[in-house]
Amino acid sequence: MKKITRRSTVQHTIRYRDLDGYCDSLERTGNVQVTLKANRIRGYALWVENAEDVRQVVDDQGDPVWFRTVDQALDELVNVPYLSEIFIIERSNW
Repeated sequence: MKKITRRSTVQHTIRYRDLDGYCDSLERTGNVQVTLKANRIRGYALWVENAEDVRQVVDDQGDPVWFRTVDQALDELVNVPYLSEIFIIERSNW
């Protein structure tokens, strides 16, 4: 009998309301990279990365933060400090 092992899929998250503090922390090594992961039905999920620390942005209930359009995401994130000027849009699920 072959034993099947599953790797743990630990996913790091950050609450949307804590995003300002994450981007403005002393541990930040540079500008925080924003990735919008496109989904044809739901819109764009927000992810951030700082020096190999990749986190999905979630609301207070732990659900992913979704934006209907890229413009909506840009409007919401305009005042968050230390975000990279270049946003990545991943459309592999589009």
